[in-house]
Amino acid sequence: MERCKTILVVGTSIDGKISPGRGISSKNFGAYLPRKVNLELHKLRSNVDGILVSSSTVLIDNPSLTARDVVIKKRPFRIVLDRLGKTPNNAKILNNEANTIVITSKKGKSKFAEIPDNVRIIICKTDSRGIILNEALIKLRRLGIKKILIEGGGTINNSLFSKNLIDKLIVFIFPLIVGGKETPTMVDGEGSFYANLKKMNLKSVKKVEGCLMNTYEND
Repeated sequence: MERCKTILVVGTSIDGKISPGRGISSKNFGAYLPRKVNLELHKLRSNVDGILVSSSTVLIDNPSLTARDVVIKKRPFRIVLDRLGKTPNNAKILNNEANTIVITSKKGKSKFAEIPDNVRIIICKTDSRGIILNEALIKLRRLGIKKILIEGGGTINNSLFSKNLIDKLIVFIFPLIVGGKETPTMVDGEGSFYANLKKMNLKSVKKVEGCLMNTYEND
């Protein structure tokens, strides 16, 4: 495979909401969830070469993107898609806990004039949807990053599915109902895939205390 393999991981309520409300961190679900769910996520992180998020996730959640409470042989790269250079200098993703790759545009690169030694900048082309994702995944593979875990929001998930760039999907279903017309869902964006529905094959179902962990593959 020319590009790196992708695993998308998403946590949703029963009604498919990925956060309590627009602009609100998904971390707010944490108080309602068993610790074992978080442990399963860190196990997934420990078995990949990189963990990818968008700049929107960095701004809302400020994640560390490290694997914790598990044994790891090598820390995965932290990867952020940031077309316009919105990642603040004090973001946790830029600290020295692990190496970081920022994928940006020529325009966005100018915002990263001063970066720590553990941060690498990669420039990719853009289109109307943002960074051209297939090019980004190919460049990551050329750096030796064979498999990445994507912890994406609804917009980036929409772009990934529209380009058929998801190889595996892991969905944690939380025993919660959120509701709300404007509340973010797993795949947001204009329009739908009605004319070309995206089919995933269910491979396993695992109960994690009161939650479900469903694994799908794109065969």
